[in-house]
Amino acid sequence: MVTILMSDAKLLQALDSRPVAGVPLTNVSLLRLDQYDALAPGNKWFKLQGYLSSARAHGVSRLVSFGGAWSNHLHALAALGKQEGMTTVGIVRGDDPVALSPTLVDCQNWGMELVFVSRGEYRRRDDPGYLATLQSKYADSLLIPEGGSSGPGVAGCVSLGRMMADLQSRPGKVMIAAGTGTTLAGVAIGLGEGWQLVGVSALKGAHDMQGRIEAGIQQAAPSSPVASWQVLHDHHCGGFARVSPELQAFMLEFEAVYGVLLDPIYTAKVLFALHQLRASGAWPVEEAVTVVHTGGLQGRRGFNWLS
Repeated sequence: MVTILMSDAKLLQALDSRPVAGVPLTNVSLLRLDQYDALAPGNKWFKLQGYLSSARAHGVSRLVSFGGAWSNHLHALAALGKQEGMTTVGIVRGDDPVALSPTLVDCQNWGMELVFVSRGEYRRRDDPGYLATLQSKYADSLLIPEGGSSGPGVAGCVSLGRMMADLQSRPGKVMIAAGTGTTLAGVAIGLGEGWQLVGVSALKGAHDMQGRIEAGIQQAAPSSPVASWQVLHDHHCGGFARVSPELQAFMLEFEAVYGVLLDPIYTAKVLFALHQLRASGAWPVEEAVTVVHTGGLQGRRGFNWLS
């Protein structure tokens, strides 16, 4: 059961003309998904709804998925599993550590069974033979891909796009972080025609993302009109979970000016991309933009400069 921290209407927060690193953020709004659910805030809540619905429909009470020591996905899965009264199992990349990360401590406290595997074994997480072995080991379970990146994940994010469309009086431009592209695909469907959706890749060189997004849209809504969309690949700041000195400086100044905490892996990169596009003159300050804050604040604990 979702524990709303803000009503849908209050999730949309307009910024003002106060500049960050010399660039005003006039006509920028944040969709505060970091305030959406008490235990599982952010886009992960939406991505997991399709899997939870499928589990309920098939009478399955155990959910198995994959992630690293700081995984937002496993964190949200453990929280929602606890809320739904379902058993959860996390296949965690890497050897059993001497001390668990705060993320995995939370997962364990919410009842998730943690299974540590070698990096070599973890690379097989999409291999059908390996998945069949896991399905046999964890009988009567629903296996969820890493990050919730398949059809049910896209379907869950369609409702996010529809919520965004309902919150605004007319179509406009939306920016969102892209990892697997699952959230972007669902949001593009949910927003529908007339909207411009810009994804900012958090990964370096992930040019296969375009095809995955197209496939996700075609699978979920082959005949529905969707928002026009694109993915920007030049704002990853060094790659996944990497933080450049420029991004770090921008993020800390933004938080000081607006009092909104960001995660350095996803949302901070989206806002920094917007900042760079405005600073270069590529995007006019007069154009209204909505930036989706996809949560992930629990992962801040993995960066010592944020502690």
